[in-house]
Amino acid sequence: GSLRSASMCMPTLLLSLPFALVLRLPVRTAPRRGGAWMQYAGGGAAALDADAAALLEEAQGDVEKARTSYVGYTLAYLQDSMPELYEALKTDPSRPDAHAALVEVTWDAIAAFLPVTHEAAPSGEAQRRLGAIARVANDGSGPPPSRFLDVGCGTGLLLPFAVASGVPAAAYRGVDLSSRMVEVARQAHGDGALAAAAFDDRSFADVLAEEVAAGAGAEGGRHDVVLFNGALQFFADPVATLQQAAGLLRRSPHSRLVVAHVSGAAFVERERQENPMTVLSTMPTLAELSAIAGPLGLQVVTPSFLGTEPEKIEAALRDFYLVVLRWDGEHGGVDGAPPPEGGAAGGGGGGA
Repeated sequence: GSLRSASMCMPTLLLSLPFALVLRLPVRTAPRRGGAWMQYAGGGAAALDADAAALLEEAQGDVEKARTSYVGYTLAYLQDSMPELYEALKTDPSRPDAHAALVEVTWDAIAAFLPVTHEAAPSGEAQRRLGAIARVANDGSGPPPSRFLDVGCGTGLLLPFAVASGVPAAAYRGVDLSSRMVEVARQAHGDGALAAAAFDDRSFADVLAEEVAAGAGAEGGRHDVVLFNGALQFFADPVATLQQAAGLLRRSPHSRLVVAHVSGAAFVERERQENPMTVLSTMPTLAELSAIAGPLGLQVVTPSFLGTEPEKIEAALRDFYLVVLRWDGEHGGVDGAPPPEGGAAGGGGGGA
């Protein structure tokens, strides 16, 4: 990420930083892609890097104060090295590059202290839900995906579940704006069967540009799966984002666009209220998804464990959001195909 090199040696700049800007950044109620279910490489305070450890010591063990200091130093670096972008953060934070910087700063600050704020592995319920997401993304009805894109991958939380569902590790690519999150993901999954997976500190816009450069066009993209797990709410225009994501998909009955959030639509609505500078949208309703999908030649499908009646499905999505968009018969897919199972229902999630 462009802000990764923020120095810890700039107290003069920090003193000149507008204090109100630091306070407005969503550090205390940081938006959480998976609620309390994030994962990190483990190790506790001993796993902190030197900068994070120094800030935590300075804050006498108060992680929230340490995070705020981390954000302050990063913004001081930004003020010095990218003054125009820094001004945009104060005057027009919704500008795309300013919002991207804000998201990067926020998640870098969260990632810096993961070893002392989060458990080393997801809870049992989180694992069931992550397993359901992975099985919906790759239900075994066709050949294993050759390209699996995880947008806003964070610490790579989904990777082990994707591989367990039959996705080759080498097919998986996770992208995230936060270089620190990507570092954690690489450290957590850099050995053994998962080592072939790729993690890049790249934006979704970067991926779209790569696809154009590769020659993808009206006949479809190169990906079998494009997944937004706890990430779509950070896009100001989810309609345009899903339209762009559909353009990345290969025209195949087995290709799919998956939109998920392990904590559900209600959680995202609360996060949007608490953090409007970073969380820019809420999870689409089924009707909204249908309006997006139809003109693109996509069908909206929900896992069978969420129910069959629209009202019951919408209610279930409030707790665990999991929807699939896949091609219809006219666009390389299959009309009327059965819904993905995603595992047996269990507390709103798929079975292990």
